[in-house]
Formats: sequence, structure tokens, C-alpha cells
Amino acid sequence: MSRDEYRKKIDRVDGKIQELLEERFTLSKKIGTQKFQKGLPVKDGRRETAILGRISGRFGEEIREIYRLILQKSREIQKFAYFLTGKNLAHSFSPLVYEIFGLSNYGLFETDDFREVLGKDFRAINVTNPHKRSAYLACTQLSEEARKTGTVNLMVRAGEGFFGDNTDYHGFLALLDHYGIVPQGKKFLVIGNGASARTVFHSLKEWGAAAVQIIARNTKSADEAKLGEYRKFSDFEFVVNATPYGNYPENALEPLFPLQDFRNLEGAIDLNYNPALTPLLREAKSCGAKTADGLYMLVAQAARNLARFGFSPEISISEVYREMRLHRANIVLIGMPHSGKSTLGKALSEVLGKEFVDIDQRLEARGRDLGSLYPDVEAFRKEEAEETIRHAKGWNQVIACGGGIVLNPEAIAHLQGNGVLVFLDASLDELLARLDGTRPLIQSEEDLVRTYRERINLYRRHADITVKTGTEIKEITEKIYEYFGN
Repeated sequence: MSRDEYRKKIDRVDGKIQELLEERFTLSKKIGTQKFQKGLPVKDGRRETAILGRISGRFGEEIREIYRLILQKSREIQKFAYFLTGKNLAHSFSPLVYEIFGLSNYGLFETDDFREVLGKDFRAINVTNPHKRSAYLACTQLSEEARKTGTVNLMVRAGEGFFGDNTDYHGFLALLDHYGIVPQGKKFLVIGNGASARTVFHSLKEWGAAAVQIIARNTKSADEAKLGEYRKFSDFEFVVNATPYGNYPENALEPLFPLQDFRNLEGAIDLNYNPALTPLLREAKSCGAKTADGLYMLVAQAARNLARFGFSPEISISEVYREMRLHRANIVLIGMPHSGKSTLGKALSEVLGKEFVDIDQRLEARGRDLGSLYPDVEAFRKEEAEETIRHAKGWNQVIACGGGIVLNPEAIAHLQGNGVLVFLDASLDELLARLDGTRPLIQSEEDLVRTYRERINLYRRHADITVKTGTEIKEITEKIYEYFGN
């Protein structure tokens, strides 16, 4: 074997080693999260000794030397000097935001008792509901924004005490700027009366809003309005949701109140970011108003937090925001049976690094596909809708839908939550050429033509992107990236 051939073989081995090390460090980080949650020490001397003791062979000492470094790096990965604390954090996007910015050891710590947080060894933490007020009271120094709003979402160790800041304040203003929303002279109706609503209230007031009215289900002061009194403010230009309503995993579809009566409506803002299309934003969109979800705010406040941590990211807020929009998005393939959704979906998932979900295959694996349930089409449609909605509530997927899903408005509404709907447009002639009699509802040319005519306008109406069958995968991905560039 020549030297070049040996080197090629080494390159292949190196590739396998790198892949396995990636997996090992990923698992180490997950173990570190569990240790962190349970208050266990990072270093487990007995475990490390056992690992080193298992190494033998001709190059045992050399491999042990390498493993000592691997174990050291694993310990570093398991340390969480920065984390987010609050409740219901399992699906927070914050760790990924910080990872893209360049901070990889950012964790999550769920607790009902804020005193547990103060006992942790940390440099700085972010705080979310329900602990923002407790964080405020625990701080020995406060920023002007924290003092003004009575809210702290960032605590940084400062000597024997803590410095508290409200970076959501700046994050919200950055969101307004990003979407071109100018508060001066405008009236804002803010839903909610918690810490987030206070932040929104004070930032809008400072930036010249003509009026800012708090509206809530359970009022706390005479200045606040009851939720059912929304019609009193129908001349307001903007509505802001500062409550968790509509957020994952409930993913409600109906707004807290309709917006059709808001005759001067210019826009709606929702501090929630998952799903992207919340009930409020869906309603505002139907009224032709501007919409803004909370993802940009999340990224912008993270950038300010990093500055407080002493980090200088090499990537911009705009770049991180674009990556997070791509991560959040489901690429949803709709189209006729025989149009090639499954084949395209698998290819797209590999290119985009997203999980592939084929609804028909998922149903078939459970014995709930049309072939198994036929002739009970109604039972199949129910199963199809439930399976589709379950996956539609997720993110970072490529979903190949059943051809008839466009017949179900509820399923489509959920798919639109985080989804970019891509219509794979096959001509009638192409579909006829692919007809193979394997679909129970499309056994003949007449069946296919009838089904095509029933659905074609629905596919076109719901599509965010339309691609012809046979379009190169590169061109399709470019269309998707272009969509997120807008």
C-alpha cells in the first residue's frame, strides 16, 4: 500500500473518530445537564478511573493520554456558569441562541423555589417567569431599566451581591426597530399585567406612545381594563400580547378577542415566538395588519446579555435571527398523491439538517393508514389530521403531508404555525403517467382528475412557495433560503 493510500485510510478513520467524539461530547453535555439539575459535582473520579482502566492494547498508554484530555474537555462541557431559570423551560430556544452566538455552556434550571437558584455557583443567569420579581428583590445593584420596571431578567455576580438588569426592555425596543414600528403618537393595547407587560408598558411610554393601556383577564389596579372591555380601545393602532397565551405546547388557534373592530389597526406584536404564527398574529394577518413575533426580541436581548457576561460575539444579531428562523421553521410539503413529496422531503431534510416526517409512513407504521382503514375514509381523515397536527406543533422538521390534508382547515392552520408550505406542483399529465393503482381513492384516471380539480386551488391558496416537479434540489433550497431572507 502506498503512502497516499495509507493517508486516505487514516482520513477515513479520522472522520469516524470525529463523528464519535461529537456524539460523546453531546452525551456528556446531557449528563452535565442532569448533574446540574440535581446539584451533583461535575467531576466523578471513580467513573474517570474506570474509563482509563478499561484502556489496553499496544498503544494503551498513548490512548490513555488522549482520553485524559477528552475527560478534561468533557468536564468543561458539563459546567454551566450561565443558565436560564424559571418554569416550563424544556422547549426554550435560549441555549441554541447562545450556542450560535458562541457560548456553548448555557444551561436550563427549572425550579419553583428561587432560593435554589441563589445557591448555585454561577457567573450570570437569565430569569424568566415566575421569578423575575424575586430576582429583582435579590439584587444589590440595579440598572435604570430594572429599577423603572421593577423587573430583572439578568443577574450578574458583582462582588458579594448581584447586579440586575432588564434586557427584555432593550430587546423589545430592538424588535420595534427591526419591524419598523415607531411608537411615537400611537396607541398600544397591551394584553397581560405581569413582568413582561410592565416592560412593554414602560418602554412604549418612554418612546413616545400616545397611550398604553393594560388589559387583562384578572386586573390588579383601577388603571387596568378587563379583557372583555377590548372594544373600548378599538381606535388603537397596535395590540401587544405579553402573556403566554398561544404558546407551545397548547398552540391555540383562536385569539383572546377579535380584531375586526379595530378600525385603525396597523399592527400586532406577540412576545411569544413558538409558534411563529400565534393566535393574535393570525388574526392581525387576516385583517391585513403588520405582524411581529418575539423571536427577534429573544435574540436581541441575548446579545445584550452576552455583553453583560463580557463576551464579544463574532456573529451579528441579524445572522443569529436568520439561523433561528430557519431552525424554528417546518418545511411543509403539500401536493397531490404521486407528486413526489416523500422523495423530495427526504432529500430536503438531509440538505437542511432537519428531521424528516412522512405522515403517510407514520400512519402506516401504526396500522392507521388509508389502506388499513379503507373503506372508512372518515376514520382515516381523523387519524391523518391528528398525526399531522401533532407534528405541526413541533419545529425544525421537513413534513411530507398526505395529499388530502388541505381539506382540513384546522390541520392547515396548525401547519402554518411554524410552517413554510411548499406546494409540489405536478401537472395533470405527470400525475396520470404515475398512476399505479396503489391509492385506494385514486384507482382510475377519472378518480385522479376529479381529485386534482377538487384540490388544486387549495394547494395554490395555502402555498408560501410553489415548485414544479423535477426542480433541482439546489433551486428549491435557494427558494427556501430566499424566503427567509425577506
